Amino acid sequence: MVIGDPVALTHILSSPHPPRRLLGRPEPQDLLAGRLPWILGVMLLWVVMILLRLVWLQVVEHSYYRTRAEHQHTVVVPIEPIRGELRDRRGGSLAISLKVESLFCTPPAFYPDYRAGKGDSVRNWGEPDRDAARKVASQLAPLLDSPVSMVLEKILRKKPFVWMARQLSPDRAAGIRALKLDGVDFLPESKRQYPRGSLACALLGFTNIDGVGQLGIERSFNEQLAGQEGELIAPRDAKGRLLILQENFSKIPVNGSTLQLTLDATIQHLVEQALEEGVAKSHPANAYAVVVDPNTGEILAMAGTPTFDPNHIMPKRFMRSESEWSAADKEDYRQYQDRQRAARKVHPVEDSYEPGSTMKIFTTSIALEERKVHLGEMINCEGGRWYHNGATVTDDHHFGQLSFEEILWHSSNIGAAKIGLRLDPAVHYQFLRKYGFGELTGLNFPGETPGRLLAPDRWSGTSQQTMCYGYGLSVTPLQILMAGCALANGGRLMQPYLVQKVFNDQGVLLQEYRPVVRAQVLSEETSAMMRETLKGVITNGTARLAKLDGGVEAFGKTGTARKFINGRYDPKRHYASFMGFFPADKPQYGILFMLDDPAGNVEGGTVAAPLFKEVADGIMRYRLSGRDSDPEPDLKLGLRDWPVSENDEAVMHVEVGKVPDLKGLTLKSAIHRVILAGGEPELEGLGTVGQNVLRVQEQSPPAGAALAPQAIVKIKVGAP
Repeated sequence: MVIGDPVALTHILSSPHPPRRLLGRPEPQDLLAGRLPWILGVMLLWVVMILLRLVWLQVVEHSYYRTRAEHQHTVVVPIEPIRGELRDRRGGSLAISLKVESLFCTPPAFYPDYRAGKGDSVRNWGEPDRDAARKVASQLAPLLDSPVSMVLEKILRKKPFVWMARQLSPDRAAGIRALKLDGVDFLPESKRQYPRGSLACALLGFTNIDGVGQLGIERSFNEQLAGQEGELIAPRDAKGRLLILQENFSKIPVNGSTLQLTLDATIQHLVEQALEEGVAKSHPANAYAVVVDPNTGEILAMAGTPTFDPNHIMPKRFMRSESEWSAADKEDYRQYQDRQRAARKVHPVEDSYEPGSTMKIFTTSIALEERKVHLGEMINCEGGRWYHNGATVTDDHHFGQLSFEEILWHSSNIGAAKIGLRLDPAVHYQFLRKYGFGELTGLNFPGETPGRLLAPDRWSGTSQQTMCYGYGLSVTPLQILMAGCALANGGRLMQPYLVQKVFNDQGVLLQEYRPVVRAQVLSEETSAMMRETLKGVITNGTARLAKLDGGVEAFGKTGTARKFINGRYDPKRHYASFMGFFPADKPQYGILFMLDDPAGNVEGGTVAAPLFKEVADGIMRYRLSGRDSDPEPDLKLGLRDWPVSENDEAVMHVEVGKVPDLKGLTLKSAIHRVILAGGEPELEGLGTVGQNVLRVQEQSPPAGAALAPQAIVKIKVGAP
């Protein structure tokens, strides 16, 4: 090669040669080979983490996020089941549930910027559209009888669901629906109705607006009557408004069971009518009565005074906000509450008292059973005054020698004490326990009291002799009547009960209650001797005013007991009672009347025995009429199922605000037609006669008359 030759220089520059290695730096190929596993590992880990996260969200946390999504787009609305009916022993309706509608509001519809957030919380309510809300409130207020301000406050509450008005009447619901307002809608509910008004009110009880039993049978059998609540999934639109669709049930409600009671509505009416007359004549603080079947323990009637109408628990004047009440309103409300507390008390099971002379039949029956005395035995009644064990026993009359029977006929305290003191105290106590004194009757009724019966080791020197004629122990009216039934039925202490049968809403029998014998207290022989002896109380003794018409024999015992007030027995304050059974040869009815603190003549034979006669004669007329048969009730057809069609006789030609024509309708149709017209039915007569359904014979006011909301329409039924 020649130096300076350009061709040679070009050749040298273009020929390949290995690059020089920089001192201390690795080659790129080495770098890539070393880093690639780490890069791939990180990428693989990232993919695995994403997959694990997806598995976590889609599998492990699936239910949680699904629930969150549902909460954002739907609302679960509870749907109450239809409460079961209460019927008397012949199938007559005592408490029913009618289909009504309730108005609700979805406040998010009035918040334009409303956005649903996590769970039930809200990300942003924003400012409400007050003009739109006020417009709706001003239209609703007159129909709801509420101030515009109160309606507006409900509309703008920051809740997804707000009740505006519950259990609306048909005319109000129709008026609101005609307005076609945004943000409000209706849900079906049921309203409790008591077709016979105050009949057996304290015993049946009532429910609150949510359908929960608050008193009586409604409370003690609430679980069976209430059924099982359902749920409706209501989707929300973009504005938060709920879309109520019947097919969106997530849980179907199960209607409550129908209870067929032991009560007889006719006998209950007779008893309540007699109590009204007794109160009018004697002016007691309270009066109450019980009628039972002594052979089974079935309670046929139970009543007390005063009464109340379970259809109108709270007067409208007290439904306003308390801030709007005047001083007079507050005082009236206090007095109203006092009256209601007295009316809602079931006196025959909640009140206890010293029974007085009624107790003598148990003292003498025990002595007769123990062979400590015999029929016809003469006993010295000491001229009406006897000093024994440091205490003086007196009679109202100056009796000398009286037979065993005459002691009961004339109600001698001295004779009863002398007979009772022949008993060993332990034996005496054990028999009183067998009679059911000092313990609950087994009725399982709210508020029942067991009374008071001390054990012999707690008796004083005079306890036994005073117990012989009804002092030193306390009993309830139901307790002493059930004890008396043991004399009527052959010596058996029966457990009282109020429910005969339980049916589901399709009429299928679920449960049937049978008579339960709690104890065999006496022999049949002793009970027969006592029945024969006690006939004389009515024919020859203190209860002559209890003698029944038509030659029907009865037996029983009067009771007049002083009240223990402020540490002493007040000679001017008394309990007056009569307990009787009939027909005497084979008793089928036991009746107790009790008057607490009557005025004037206070003797049980004067004020209580005539009430027994009135009811017993009424029952005998009722039996002779053939209306006391027990037809198989129509348990599948109830007012709650109506209307079934536009042609149903209950709803044809019904005009709200006008009295409907009820002539010739069945009782159920008439009741429903009155309610649909906006009135309240008040019944006279019976639901069935034998196997024949009664129909409306008379009505007041007449058909076509103006009908104010919840005005009374009287319905009289009879045989067609």
